[in-house]
This record gives sequence, C-alpha cells and structure tokens, in this order.
Amino acid sequence: MFRNYAKITWRNVLRYRLNSSLTVVGLALGLACGLLIILHVREELNYDKGFSKADRIYRITSENIGQKSRQWAATSPILGVEMQQQIPAIERVARFHRPYPDRVFSYKSSGGELHQFEEKSGYFADSTVVDVFDLSFVKGDPRTALKQIDAIVLTEALAKKYFGDEEPLGKRIQDDLDKRPLTVTGVIRRFPFPAHLQFDYLISMSTYDKYVDKRDRESRGWAGFYNYVLLNSNSTRSAVEARIPEFMVKFYEVKGETRNEILATRKTNLQPITDIHLHSKLEKEMGPNSDITYVYVFSIAALFILLLAAVNFVNMATAQAFNRMKEVGVRKVLGARKEQLINQFLGESFILTLAAALLAFLVFRLAIPFYNELTAKDLHFGELFSPANALLIIMLVSLISVVAGFYPAWFISNFDPINSLKGKKNQVSSVTLIRKGLIVFQFSVSVFMIFGTIVVYRQMKFFQSKDLGFDHEQVVAVKLYGREMWEKANTLQQELLKNSAITNVSRISTLPGDRFGTDMLTPLGKSEDASQMRFLWADENTLPVLQIGVKSGNNFVKKANRSPLSFILNESAVKALKLNSPIGQKVAALGDTGEIVGVAKDFHFASLHTTVDPLVIVQDPGQANYFLLKIKGNKLPETMQFARSTLARLSPESLFIYTFLDEKLARLYDSEQRVGNVLNVFAIFAMFISCLGLFGLSAYAAQVRTKEVGIRKVLGATVSGIMVMLSRDFLQLVLIAILLASPLAWWAMSQWLQSFAYPIHIEWWMFAATGFLTIAVAVLTISFQSIKAALMNPVKSLRAE
Repeated sequence: MFRNYAKITWRNVLRYRLNSSLTVVGLALGLACGLLIILHVREELNYDKGFSKADRIYRITSENIGQKSRQWAATSPILGVEMQQQIPAIERVARFHRPYPDRVFSYKSSGGELHQFEEKSGYFADSTVVDVFDLSFVKGDPRTALKQIDAIVLTEALAKKYFGDEEPLGKRIQDDLDKRPLTVTGVIRRFPFPAHLQFDYLISMSTYDKYVDKRDRESRGWAGFYNYVLLNSNSTRSAVEARIPEFMVKFYEVKGETRNEILATRKTNLQPITDIHLHSKLEKEMGPNSDITYVYVFSIAALFILLLAAVNFVNMATAQAFNRMKEVGVRKVLGARKEQLINQFLGESFILTLAAALLAFLVFRLAIPFYNELTAKDLHFGELFSPANALLIIMLVSLISVVAGFYPAWFISNFDPINSLKGKKNQVSSVTLIRKGLIVFQFSVSVFMIFGTIVVYRQMKFFQSKDLGFDHEQVVAVKLYGREMWEKANTLQQELLKNSAITNVSRISTLPGDRFGTDMLTPLGKSEDASQMRFLWADENTLPVLQIGVKSGNNFVKKANRSPLSFILNESAVKALKLNSPIGQKVAALGDTGEIVGVAKDFHFASLHTTVDPLVIVQDPGQANYFLLKIKGNKLPETMQFARSTLARLSPESLFIYTFLDEKLARLYDSEQRVGNVLNVFAIFAMFISCLGLFGLSAYAAQVRTKEVGIRKVLGATVSGIMVMLSRDFLQLVLIAILLASPLAWWAMSQWLQSFAYPIHIEWWMFAATGFLTIAVAVLTISFQSIKAALMNPVKSLRAE
C-alpha cells in the first residue's frame, strides 16, 4: 500500500511541479527554522544539567536590604566554609575566586621562544571542585592536582596554546603580574555540555592562601568568592535555608551587629545551579547570563513558524485538490471507501512531509554556521541525531504530516462523485472560509514578527545613539599590566603625550561598561545618611578626557600624595546622601576620610538596562588599571603603533592590550542585538512561507474564475480592472490580519521594553511601516497570478470547464 501511495505521489509531483515544489520548499524551510530554534532552546534549558550532582549543587547568594537592595552572586570568602561547619546537611563546599586584574602568563619553550598571553578566564579554586563539578582529567592526578601550592590546572586548549605537543605536566608557567612561577599539575577537558561555569585555568586555593593577607582571606563583608555547596543526598534546600537565619546571626555577630540589625539588613539564599543561566542577573555574576524571556520568545517563534509551514501545506493541498476531482470521482465509482481515500491522501501527506524533512536537514546543515554566528552558539549538525533529538524529529514529522494532511484528506474524500467526474469546481465551497482563515493566521504571525523586528531594531539604535553624558568616541583604553608599568605610569603618560595626535591621557580603575565596585560612603556626623555607592578611582585628567561635565565645585587638581582623599560625586550620589551643600563636606569611605571637591553631572557608566547609580570618583591614580587615550584625527593605526612602541621601550615585559571604548559599550547589548538579528531572519522566513500560501490561494482563485475573467474581458474589462478584482479579496484578508495582529504585537513588545530603564516609545509609524511592508509583499505575491489570468486569451478562458 505504501508503495502504491508513493507511486501516486510521485506522479502528482511530476504533474503539478510548481505546487508540489512550493509545498515541499515551504514545509522544509519551516522545519529547518523550527529545528534550529528547538536545538537552541534545548541548549539554553540544559545549562548545568550535565553535572552528575546538579540536583544537589547550590550557589550561596546574598542580599543587602536597604535603600537600594542588591543581590550578590559573590559572597564572603569564608561564608561557605563556616556554613558547612554549622549545617551538617552540607556535604561539601567548593569555592572560586577570580584573580584581579586578568592574568598575564608566559612560558619559554625549550627552543627559547617566549609565549606570553593575557588570560581572562580563570579562577583560584578549592580542590573540592574536582568532585563537585566532575572535572575530567586528561593528565595529572585529580586527587592532588589542586591541593599543591603554586599549582595550576589547564584546559586542553590552553595547554596546547602554551606547550604545543610537549608534555605539559611539570612545566612552569610564569605569572608575570605577581612574578610567580606556577607548576602545571593537571590538564582537564572542557565540560561537554553548556555550563555557566567556564574557565581556561584553575590555580589552587592554597596558592591564594599563601600569598594573600589573612584579613582578606577571612573577611566577612567582602563579596569576593563564589561559594557553592553540595547538599547531602537526603537533605533538601528548604531544610537548609530554614537554618540559614540562625547561622547568619552567628556569622555576623563578630562584627558587633545585633541580631535584629543582621536579620533586617542581610539575607542569604541557596540558588540551584540549574537556575543560574536563565534566572540570575545578580551583582558580580561570573559572566553574562541569558534570560528565560528569550527562551519563551524563541519557543513561540518556533511554534509559529512550524504552524505557518503546516498551514501553508493545507492551503496548497486544498488548492491542488480541485485538480484531482476526477481522480477521486473515478476511485469512488470503483468502490473506494471514504477511509481508504483519507488513508491514501494522508499517506501522500506523509511522503511529502518526509521529503520536506530531508530537504530541511540539508537547509539546516547549510544554515548552522550562519546561525551560530548570529547567536554566538555552537550548535552542530550531529546533534540532530542524538536519541532524544531523533525521537523529537520523528514525532514532529509525524505530527505535521497528520495535522497538515488530515483536513485536505478529509476534504477531498468528501467530493461528490458526480460533480467530481464532471470536474465542477465550486468557488463558494465550504472550505473557502477555513482557507481564508488560515491565510489571515499566516499573515497575522508575519505582521507580529515584522513589528517585533522593527521595535527591537529601534531599541538597539536608541542604545547606540543616546547621549551617555560623556564622550566615548576616539577614546582608547590601554591596560596597565604589572608592577613595572604601574611604577612607570607617570613617565608613560608624559611620553604618550609627545604624540600630537594624543590630546590627553588619564588613568582610571574601571572602564565604563564594566562593573564598578561598591562600598559605603558616610557623611561625617551623619551616619544615618550612609549609603552604598559605586566607586571609581581616577586622576585629574579623567573628567576632561571623557568630557564629563562638572555641575558644581571643581575637578581634581594634581597632587603628590593620595591623602587626604578627594571625592567627586555624581548627582545621584548627592541625592542619595541628601546633601544640600556637598562641596567641602567631609565624608568617610574605604577606611579613610576625605572631602567632596566637586559634583559631576550624571553619566551612564553602566548599560542602559538600569538607571544611573550613585557614583563616587576617588582621586587615586595608584589604583588605576587603564590608561585612557583621547585621540584626534584619522591616524588611529599610526597612533596605536606609537603607543605600542612607547610601552615596549619603557616596560618591555608588559603586554600591549587595548580596546576602543565605543566598541566596548556597544558589546553591552550583544544579547539583545543577537535576538534582534535572529528575529529579522525568522521574520523574513515567516513572510516567505506566508506568501507561498497566498500564492497557492491566488492560483486556485484565478483557476476557478477563469471563465468569469474571459467573459469580463469580452465585455470590455481592462487588465488593471481584472487585477484589482482578483486581488481585492486577498488584500482584505491581509488587512484583517494587520488589524488582528497589531494590538497583540503592541502588547508583547511593550512588555519586552519594560525590561529596559530607558525604553523607546512605540509610535504610529511603526504600525504603518509594518502594514505597508506586509501589503506590498502580498501585492507582489498576488500580482503574478492576477496578471497571468488577466492576460489570458479570452477564447481559451471561455473554453475552460
């Protein structure tokens, strides 16, 4: 029976090549898009689930409750250790601490070649991370690799980068910043699954303990460590969290705080490791996380596109059905039962769906590199054939073939045999309303996606064009690396200014766009007005380089010593401290006191996802990690080469690493930009698939109205008049789709815009542009069949049956 269905299907494919090709192509594109999004979403949902103990691993997070609550991913260095001692349900503690600043490692090969690189992705780590996070060792002893002092464990990629094919174990890598040799004690594989925890190297925590002051190692107020706990297999999160408040009282009482103060101002939570990637945007995250909202967006997009493909299949199948009326009539006369006809056409539907699936695999294979580039993912073609994904694809193909094929099969099997043998095509068939409804659905989805694309694009343009309150154009940040470079910073500044293209050079601790640290600022004599603020360390040239306006008071003046401290507050900080006359006010911060010398205008030193936080700029260039070079003219390459040679001459052991400030700020919106790019692509595919359905419907309408067109032409109708007549019904459907989709699109995008502190306004022209584009594409799609019908010889039209 299947062979018979296949033979009949193949004959019909050859006979109706255009319709069959459009059906298969539309379904293949829909399946390919759906598969891409499904794999994307599955990867997002599978973050950190590959750890064998994932259901028992939790990250300790903290929350400061006050005027502006802050939740922290990083916590005290000893928080997890002491929690384990007091709460028996905690089986193990695994801690990570990120070295600051980023490390510069070097290795001299046996041939005398120096390999020196900046490494941004690494941590100090407890030896317990090996067991808690299932680290897979390629070389070295997992039991001791992270217990030794001055020990470093590398990933396979990093070991290859430094040592090539040489044996890495026992080799020494030089930490150029701290002038300390580190011995390679192990090589590990990267996690074979997506994880929020990413690193290229791990340095033993015993190394940190050896070289860092005890006060820092045992600090209770410094949020500098990532504390993970592994609960016993018979323990629950709720049971452990119930004991945390009492633990917190004991933990913080040593700082002299009362029980009520501790419980009123602090909160500690256990965060499941599997929640971090999609549900966590805390202070000091290990890296940028995604958002569950985008999983919903992509899932809905996949569902819509698959529905569009199925709807297109139904439209094309029903349009083609009238060409097979005589075949159905003959089968019924010869005794074919209704269920047999349904089975036959369902079988044909399955074969066409299978052909579309095979074509979808090819499209998927070709699209993977482009999709990975758009989304910064690392999807692979082979992932399609994992047991879970293979089962999903089989179910998807079967479901689509049934959903898309059942109605056409039922519709065709109900043809009256007498009318079928006569080949009568009733243009007022009961199927018309359903088919028009499907067209409205298709274009409603297209309108929704086009409108969403326009809104996302405008929000991204707003980010790029909004005045941030400082000048980031032609500003280059050069990293200060190592003691030698810090010691010679003044000399380097003077040497760099000898180039006429460099108009000014400043020193700064943190670049706009990076996370600024926080601390308390207290007006002397007004401890009740103390407030937690962002801090930035800079010199007297920073405000001029960035052209940050001073609202009152003065900029810093050059001075020989750090003390006494001088502070410049932004407007938000002055409001937070409730200072009426801030200039000259004495304040305490960072274990010292100083004077407010100026008030800077608010500027956006973080992304536009949040409002401007209170900021304190401290005059202390000794804490700087970057030079900021303000460059004029269009000779950037020559100027950067001058800066490189100057640095190499005065600090030969330092790396020359720089970034353009405007490019760095643009990267703050990479996630939204990628979502926008993907929506652009899928909006185009959605519109294309919708147009295939419209093309099929217009082809059918032109076919059943062939004789009417001939009569109208004989009676004097013009080509343009016939085109308008044939197009009018379809354009009405498109207009209905626009009216139905626009309110829903407005609501959905309004919800999305609420996630930004500075959202754009949805304006009338966005709806107009969406409608115009949709109608224009629809007209182009319909016009082919309309012109073809209008130009047909009326003699042939009148002979049509």
